[in-house]
Amino acid sequence: MSDGSSTPYLVVETGSHEGRRIKLTGAHLTIGRLPSCDVRFEDPYLSRTHAALWQRGGVDYVEDLGSAGGTFVNGEAITAPRRLYPGDRVTLADLQLRYSTSEDAPTAVRYDIGDQRAQTINNVGRDQYVQQVIQQRENFFREIAATKTKARGLIWAGVVVFLAGLAIAVVGWYTYFGQIVDFSSASGMPTQDDFSGFLVFALGGLVNLIGVLLIIAGTVLHIVATARRRRVDRELPPPQLMR
Repeated sequence: MSDGSSTPYLVVETGSHEGRRIKLTGAHLTIGRLPSCDVRFEDPYLSRTHAALWQRGGVDYVEDLGSAGGTFVNGEAITAPRRLYPGDRVTLADLQLRYSTSEDAPTAVRYDIGDQRAQTINNVGRDQYVQQVIQQRENFFREIAATKTKARGLIWAGVVVFLAGLAIAVVGWYTYFGQIVDFSSASGMPTQDDFSGFLVFALGGLVNLIGVLLIIAGTVLHIVATARRRRVDRELPPPQLMR
């Protein structure tokens, strides 16, 4: 949150972009792979226009822009703009960033009262557990995002192969029937060359079949990835962080 005396920013914590900072000055910033994005990352799992950062009333927000890999705050996928607090971890596909301000400082630990010391130890244990859950969720979601990317690639490849096979089959079909019409012009019996159109037609059918199989494989892979994501949300729900 920006109040005029602090400079909020997001810092990349992992990967080849580790240490890179995104300063949040209140302007609307888009993040993605496209050169037109305000903040560009060369990351294959990042969508072309992945997410947006903006400010309202001195409060910073992150918003997913329909990305393929999803946008997560503290391990929880967001479907609406999410307010950011110091220490929040934002995951964009394979990128992990931490939201911070220039005013962030380590929290002082007090040991003067036994109850406070016990509370401090409990909080440390709870924080460690929360971070472990967040990390596990982010690892799962990165794998799921990669699987969905492969699934979409298979589906599109299948569509291209199917259309190519269809074109080949159409050419073979017309060639074959054209040769049948010409049977009477020679000896009246079909020759080996007369069946070349049929062979082209059969080849087109085979290519069509390969395309259909690729589409089916991609669809099944996408369904499995979606089911796995739901299972992660069910078996490893996002922790309710105390603020």
